[in-house]
Amino acid sequence: MSNHKNQHKLWDFPWAYAESFLIYSGLLITGFLMEIFFPLKTTIGIVFPYNLFILVGIVASIIILQLFFKKHVFVKWLGSVNAAIMAIIFIFLMVMIMGIIPQIKSESTIIQLLGLNSITTHWAFLLILLVFLISLGLTTFKRILNFNVPNIGFILNHLGLFIALSTGILGAGDTQRLNLELEENAPNWMAYNNKTKTTVELDFAIYLKDFKVDEFQPKLAFVDNEKGEIIHNDGKNLYLINQGEQYFFNEYEIKINKYLASSAKVENDYHPVHDMGAPPSSFLTVRNTKTDKTVKGWISSGSFLHQYESLKIDKNVSVVMTIPEVKKFTSEVSILQKNGNRIETAIEVNKPFDFNEWKIYQLSYDEKMGKWSTKSVLELVKDPWLKYVYTGIFMMITGAIYMFWAGAKFKKENNHDLD
Repeated sequence: MSNHKNQHKLWDFPWAYAESFLIYSGLLITGFLMEIFFPLKTTIGIVFPYNLFILVGIVASIIILQLFFKKHVFVKWLGSVNAAIMAIIFIFLMVMIMGIIPQIKSESTIIQLLGLNSITTHWAFLLILLVFLISLGLTTFKRILNFNVPNIGFILNHLGLFIALSTGILGAGDTQRLNLELEENAPNWMAYNNKTKTTVELDFAIYLKDFKVDEFQPKLAFVDNEKGEIIHNDGKNLYLINQGEQYFFNEYEIKINKYLASSAKVENDYHPVHDMGAPPSSFLTVRNTKTDKTVKGWISSGSFLHQYESLKIDKNVSVVMTIPEVKKFTSEVSILQKNGNRIETAIEVNKPFDFNEWKIYQLSYDEKMGKWSTKSVLELVKDPWLKYVYTGIFMMITGAIYMFWAGAKFKKENNHDLD
């Protein structure tokens, strides 16, 4: 009697991981060849309405395949676990490439030719993702056709993943990221797209009423006169400047006699003024505890208008004031609409303002001018597909919670039956 077991031959149904690997390898090679001869990034942009047509085509294909070709070998494989797992492995491979190779213009001819620096618009990535979406859709659609209450969690989870993935990838081309430069007391409606290097006319204007920069108190530091480097004192090298404070640094005793937040130098002294470009200053008394030698004088961080000033203690060490660090910067603006409506708001860093489908962020300002800058740069981001991505994620979370709840309920009921 023979004990030999029937071995699975390649391409015998059901297709296993070997067949799945070969199919996705073929897609990978095909995608790279397509990328070499007619790269997607230079032939067509997946933008509205083309991305919508593709999404409708994917959904229609899933429905047709399941209703009319569900017994076909290839369709059965598409709806299998093997197909889904192998797709995830290949997608992970492409994502690893994206993480290793910077996704910017490369000087390497090979990287540029193979499109390894533009994975999200790479034919190989999109082909594999397309097959994965069809596989995911078939699995979900089968459960919908055979709907019952226990399947609710599975359907929500898988349908949510399908929606989040498809809208996230296909909607990427419709995402707009623009920079809008503003000058105080002037409106602007012409933004700039850094990616396409083009100017975009907005259907609204933004008027900058006032730009404000809040700063932290400046700090003082000790500098090696020969090396020009800040000297460390047990890991500490910066001391907050507050009037009346007293610090000890190695053999030096430092007292901050006076601090002026905004000042100007007149002869040998600093006096409080509130003109543009007036920097902070401080009068110090520094005593060497070993020699009892005392040095007094002013220090200032300087500004775009005034030169900085340091205090030389001896031939080895000087005291300097650091440039004040920025706490926050804010643009007080009016958003002017074509219908005559005006919206007043303030835009801060990490506190964007939502206007229509735009998110308006505070991006930067004229750092050379510092807190006296009259220029503000805003970033405008528009992603019309984002709400669908969030819907898909919410469905996934809801499905996971339902499956967890249903599993706990089933376990509880079984325990009651055993009792």
